[in-house]
Amino acid sequence: MPYETKPRVVILGAGFAGLRILYRLAGKADIVLVDPRATSLAKPVLPEVAFAGKPIAHASFPIAPIAKRLGVTFIHAAVVAIDPSSQIVATSTGEKVAFDFLIITLGATKDYRAIPGLEEYGYSVCDDEHAPLLWAAVENFRGGPVVTGAALTTWGTRVKVPELKAPCEGPIGEVMFMVDYALAGRKVGHSISVFSPGSIFFEDVGPTVHAAVEPLIASHGIKVVTDKVLTAVEPGGVQFGDGTSMESALSIVIPPYRGPKLLLESGLGDEAGFLPVDETMRSLDHPRIYGAGDVTALSMPKLGHIAVHQADIVVSSLLAEITGKGKILKYQPEVFCIMNRGGDQATLILSDFLFGGSRDIAKSGRLAHLMKWSFDSWSFHTHGHLPPDALNEGLEFVLEHL
Repeated sequence: MPYETKPRVVILGAGFAGLRILYRLAGKADIVLVDPRATSLAKPVLPEVAFAGKPIAHASFPIAPIAKRLGVTFIHAAVVAIDPSSQIVATSTGEKVAFDFLIITLGATKDYRAIPGLEEYGYSVCDDEHAPLLWAAVENFRGGPVVTGAALTTWGTRVKVPELKAPCEGPIGEVMFMVDYALAGRKVGHSISVFSPGSIFFEDVGPTVHAAVEPLIASHGIKVVTDKVLTAVEPGGVQFGDGTSMESALSIVIPPYRGPKLLLESGLGDEAGFLPVDETMRSLDHPRIYGAGDVTALSMPKLGHIAVHQADIVVSSLLAEITGKGKILKYQPEVFCIMNRGGDQATLILSDFLFGGSRDIAKSGRLAHLMKWSFDSWSFHTHGHLPPDALNEGLEFVLEHL
């Protein structure tokens, strides 16, 4: 039944998915945005912070001015509880916010403590705390073996998705190429080894992408080993569950992903804490709760492009619910990323192979790097906007016909 007045919509999280929904829903609902951060973090820029020394200030922008401009209430606080039955969100500042609809876009939690020694002896590139520390480590590196890889992540069972051992190995691709570029530029002696918990490195793409990327890996002398489940990071190396180890003077790890503790405590998450949703992005258990991005159990791999696609579906679903009109977008996930390789080189990947499709494209070179720079610059200077849909559609057409 259509609403006669604007419903109260509470959005939790101002990352890729949250901002996409905010921009597209503004003016159509009474919106409250809640986030414990004062800034939105542009995570695709973090490898440039970690390996090229880009200032962390260039990877984030303030949330409050966006909310003010859009006429949205912004609560700068953490959410401490969600009561789905009474439709109340409680915050760390003591506020209790009622909602007609709740949209959860909190992202995934990186569980650094799950791997013994990671916080003490390892580095990561996943957030604005760890990326600058990694840059300092790279600048001070005096040579030796570099080891990088993703820890094993286990998932819930309520939503049927592709079974991946790592959330996304695209960041590992950027790490291995960009650290090689940075150290080679300083003429620092090094070797690079990559481990994967899966039986295939880059398990979310198909044979055409592998045929394009694997020679690049070999040309850099990078060694890749698979079926390696990380169990510990030590001062001189890393340990695996099969009893083997690798010597390392610099260990760079993507930690396991978990759903937010809040979802487990509120009874909204699956076994791993991720929000189970259907393909309209609605909670399987609570029809007035939606989710988008890494926080959802449906999102696999955990990828910004999929988060934005899910965000658009949330908007179409919610508007159909509010107005009684409109078509809900179809869920059609695909892997789309641009992997920086240092300097003016990058590799663009577009693949729906994981989801039974036929597109499996990889294009490398300066043009891919220019595209990456353009996307990141647009998003930063427009405070979270992505390039217009028509431009993205044109890009996909060009890629398919090059």
